[in-house]
Amino acid sequence: MNTIENSPISKLHTIIVVLAMLLAAQIQYIQHGWINPDSVLYFESARLIAAGQWKEALQVWNWPLYPALIAAVHKVSGLGIQVSAQWLNVLFFGISAFSFTQIIRLAGGRQLTMLAGALILFSSQYIVGDVLEMLMRDEGFWAFYLTGLVFFIRFYQHLRLRDAMLWQLCAIIATLFRIEAITYLILLPALFLFSHSFTVKERIRYFLASHALSILLALALILAIALHGELSIRSFGRLQEVFTLNLYDELTHKLFTKAAIMSDEVLGKYLSEFAVQGLLLTFLYVIAAKTISAAGFINLIMALFTVKNRNTLLESRAYSALCYAALISLANMALIITKVFVLSSRYAVGLAFILMVLAAFQLSSLIKHHDPAKTSRFKWLAMVLVALMLLGLIKNVLPKPEGYNYMQEAAAWVKANNTGNRPVFSDESRIRYYMGTAFVRSNGMSWKTVKREMDSNNIQNYEFLLISHSAKHPEREKVIADRLPQFKEVKRFNGIKSKKSIVIYRKTADSKAAK
Repeated sequence: MNTIENSPISKLHTIIVVLAMLLAAQIQYIQHGWINPDSVLYFESARLIAAGQWKEALQVWNWPLYPALIAAVHKVSGLGIQVSAQWLNVLFFGISAFSFTQIIRLAGGRQLTMLAGALILFSSQYIVGDVLEMLMRDEGFWAFYLTGLVFFIRFYQHLRLRDAMLWQLCAIIATLFRIEAITYLILLPALFLFSHSFTVKERIRYFLASHALSILLALALILAIALHGELSIRSFGRLQEVFTLNLYDELTHKLFTKAAIMSDEVLGKYLSEFAVQGLLLTFLYVIAAKTISAAGFINLIMALFTVKNRNTLLESRAYSALCYAALISLANMALIITKVFVLSSRYAVGLAFILMVLAAFQLSSLIKHHDPAKTSRFKWLAMVLVALMLLGLIKNVLPKPEGYNYMQEAAAWVKANNTGNRPVFSDESRIRYYMGTAFVRSNGMSWKTVKREMDSNNIQNYEFLLISHSAKHPEREKVIADRLPQFKEVKRFNGIKSKKSIVIYRKTADSKAAK
């Protein structure tokens, strides 16, 4: 224990960052080339950017920082698009780990707390076990969101203008990865307005200082739109989702529409007036469930104990900044689920990071507990928690189970057996990517795509069909058999636990001869 506490912080930081990057590299290695569906869009956009086709790239993905970075690494290094994205993933997670542990340090944590935080982060079953493997813009958002928090906390603590500028720069870059980061950029500086330790004049000055770059950018956008008649807010990608005169209507339209359906078809006339309230309570439950999923239940409990003991564990201004950022994260989740009735756990990661920072203080407190009457009990509890986290870390780096790469296996089988280079249809964009065929924007994973091809009879133009099936919709296989008797199943590749599969159909020789 003394060895850890006496080790140089800079050396510990370096070790944690190196371990984080090695962990990210191992996560990529055990994927064996697996990608997320969104990655297909990013890779195609990056390919077009690397070829100088910016207009076409923006049509594929209109928030281009992440694809542009992939394209830049690809052009500079000569590496493939996917490998370039993997290197960015490793780099971003290294930055995230550095900033995560730096926040712990700013909040009053010493070496043991930083090490506890690293263990909590590395053992995360969602952030590391599920999301880190995906080559997506999220990792870039994590890196600059956490680094932005580092500089904001430093500005709040020491009031240096340099930290205010760097905070805004990081928050702007985070926004260019994920648009919801703009809420932190806009709202987090308002913390100064509620800080009674400053005079009113100081509150306004520091609030404006932490908004200086944002104000300059806003003025530049307004000036650009005013001087160039062909420009509008729609010309600036996803900013139109935030700066719209119909924001309230866009946020609440689906809520009121679904509430009307719930009122008429579920609650009935005696309870119809409670439809909106019922949906809002459901949203609260979903937000809580997604937060627990992203942060981990044990980490959430430890974070609550840290909050309870905050006066002895945490630096007060850092704690205030973290709490305010957590409230903004909750507001983000509430706005997203209200607007689109979907809430991935990925949207809870911003809050999860804060909870995990707080959890690190409680874990380190348990490890070095000094109360003689409770030392034995807390020692065993700390050992159990550390053991569970180490098991989680091991689980994160173990090889993936059989069936994990079933789409790649299906694509490889068709490439090996389609010696005549005959036309191939797939309803899954990733399979098209694995096969190296041309990108088709509308060709995502969709049963509607299959039905549209059958209804138009275009499906008869293909030699091979690769159709996604799942245990939830067994009837779809019967539809294929009934409507396409000239295609016969020749191979099936099952996903994990056979919940999903790719079935390969091939046109029979008799049907080709008849044609």
